[in-house]
Amino acid sequence: MTLPLDNMKKQAVGSHKGSRAKTQNIIGLPFIGRQPRKFPNKHCARVIFLQGPVGAFFRRAQDYLNASGFEAWRVCFNAGDRLYSPGERVLNFSGSPETWRSWFSEILHENGFDAVVMFGAERLIHRIAAECAEAEGIPVLCLEEGYVRPGYVTMEFGGNNWRSPIAGKLPPAEFEGTRQSGPKAVPSAGSFSSMAWSAFQYFTIRALISTPGERKLFHKHKRTLVSEGFYWFKNYYRKFAHVGRNYRISERLLEHHDKRFFLVPLQVHDDMQLGRAANAWNNQKLILKTIVSFARNAPGDHHLVFKIHPMERGHTRDWNFIRQVSALNNVKDRVHVLDGGSLSLLTRHSAGMITINSTSGLSAIHHGVPLAVMGQAIYRHPDLVFCVQRGKDLDRFWSEGFVAPADMRERYLGWMQHECLVGGDFYAKEGIEAAITSLRVRLESALVNRKSGKVVAANFGAAREG
Repeated sequence: MTLPLDNMKKQAVGSHKGSRAKTQNIIGLPFIGRQPRKFPNKHCARVIFLQGPVGAFFRRAQDYLNASGFEAWRVCFNAGDRLYSPGERVLNFSGSPETWRSWFSEILHENGFDAVVMFGAERLIHRIAAECAEAEGIPVLCLEEGYVRPGYVTMEFGGNNWRSPIAGKLPPAEFEGTRQSGPKAVPSAGSFSSMAWSAFQYFTIRALISTPGERKLFHKHKRTLVSEGFYWFKNYYRKFAHVGRNYRISERLLEHHDKRFFLVPLQVHDDMQLGRAANAWNNQKLILKTIVSFARNAPGDHHLVFKIHPMERGHTRDWNFIRQVSALNNVKDRVHVLDGGSLSLLTRHSAGMITINSTSGLSAIHHGVPLAVMGQAIYRHPDLVFCVQRGKDLDRFWSEGFVAPADMRERYLGWMQHECLVGGDFYAKEGIEAAITSLRVRLESALVNRKSGKVVAANFGAAREG
């Protein structure tokens, strides 16, 4: 289905000519520490977008909602946001986190907003915004890359991952759905290349043009353009240079060590999931503890495989650290490092997986593989996975790791898909159209529930701290 954005935008612009003069007073200006002039009189449901995925997804979603009976606004925090936010109903903010809290709280309180939409619940500006919205009783729709990919995106009210309303829970007894009956995947050909190009544009413009005040609220580590370009050059070089090496290691593991190797998928070092949700774990601590515990407690004929995240190939030095720790623990010949290949294939043939809180763990649940979870994850439940409370708990996993019954795993994955996912993509054309349509449907449902007094957002402040 193609979204009729151009025709609908023309109709919407014509219907709002009477309010345009008022609107122009608050568009395109940075507001620091004070509320802008009054918004135009409210005539329909009012939604505000914060930061979105790199690229034009939020701009297209805003245009579509404005042409579909909503009044959708957008807050830009830096030059990268503005690159993908042309047109009307755009507010610019520059200031400290404390100023942002008071400014956004006043915006919500005084101007009748009905919903907030954001990408990622862990960015500082989004945590603050969600707390402000909760205080006003306004639902917050949080988007993320799909827990299951490709072909899906995540849309949840209240938060994602460890902040998800279903985090740490199992399906209720009355749930009878399956993955087959849930939302269907949408083709996403060309998604990665589109995302990479959009990310290059976004972070380049953000680094070059953003003001000092805007830099305070950057959500990613602030590297220079030169260093970031160098790391990505290394990433692409290693991607192709290591193809043969990755293939040989994988082939040897599958042929000679089937079900006799443990898999450790490492996460992106600045992933928001490696903040408070990680229970103080990071990649280096995971590498050290896993190798030491493996050397002392795992069966002598088993191997250990670390898989570098594809986004980390050029940025990480974990290869050297893994080799050093393995040599010190006399297991160098049984520890391997991959930075490519099929994670799903490796998982299916592994003896178990260890992760902090990566969504890779869902692959282990799907394939019926023992899974040890160190941090807080949406799927962390003692009846579903091996929950590590303290580092030494991992010593028991090599022999005591268990697999939940197949029917429980199937129900859980079907429930998670039903509750959290919609078919779509943030970068591929067909996927964008499907995701935007689902976003509107979810917002409409939330507004109906809000009018009837039903709760549609989880308590953001209730996320477990570990």
